[in-house]
Amino acid sequence: MSRIEQEMAEEAESNCSVSSAVSCSNLFCVHPGSSAVSVFAGLLALFGVGTPMQWLLAQDGDTSSEYRLTLDPHHNLQGNLTGAEELGYYWNPERDYQSYTMLWPGLNYTAADWVQLSAGLRTLYTDNETSADKLELRPFGGVKLFLPNQLKWHLYNYSRYEYRDTQNRDTEDWSSYHRLRSRFGAEFPLTSRGRAWHPKTWYALADVEPIYRFDKGTIDQVFERGGVARILSDRLHLELIYSAQFSHPTGGSSLELTENIFRVNLKLGLHEGLLRRLQNPHHDD
Repeated sequence: MSRIEQEMAEEAESNCSVSSAVSCSNLFCVHPGSSAVSVFAGLLALFGVGTPMQWLLAQDGDTSSEYRLTLDPHHNLQGNLTGAEELGYYWNPERDYQSYTMLWPGLNYTAADWVQLSAGLRTLYTDNETSADKLELRPFGGVKLFLPNQLKWHLYNYSRYEYRDTQNRDTEDWSSYHRLRSRFGAEFPLTSRGRAWHPKTWYALADVEPIYRFDKGTIDQVFERGGVARILSDRLHLELIYSAQFSHPTGGSSLELTENIFRVNLKLGLHEGLLRRLQNPHHDD
């Protein structure tokens, strides 16, 4: 066993000790008195963690894999207002495309210890080898609601409206539509509660996110994610994330797995304590 694997095992063991009076099942450790947290975690465990891995093992030839490298910097602006940007590179060898993305400008406002507001513009350029290149402009606005709890878990819903405006670079024609996405997620420490969210510790994440498309009047896509992350320092987090994308490849009513997404994300906080505050403003200790 490697040093990192041994450290994770020791932290998980300390977190799920009998003396802590905490009930542990699989990845989730739930305090007996936290009924709302138990329900939230159970739903994520059922729909947001197990399903993607089952689909990953059972995928067919119509399912492709996309690989993403992203840098996610955050910085203070004024008071509770912060800036949030992103630079990213996507690559799908089976569908012969590469994409370059930039989130700028991006704003995040912490209105209370249980709610954050966000807005920004994502630009995405896709270099297709077998078809026309595409340029997408995607302005968005959203609200993130947190569920305060004593477990030091980050339980949230992040809902946002997006306007997708895409240009065919060969014809220079634009097409657009509106959509609403709503992510139900959890981030939970893989260590004892006393060490939770401190540097040199691990945490896990899981979420499910349906996306409603207004012009079609239906759930157009669903994303299910799971991953682990290392808090390298107060200002730097490394996340390893797998996402399963479900959509309607044949235009039918049923959702099918169409893409596996493997992402390496580096979160960078340019000011001390900023990442911790953004992940969950309720935890200020």
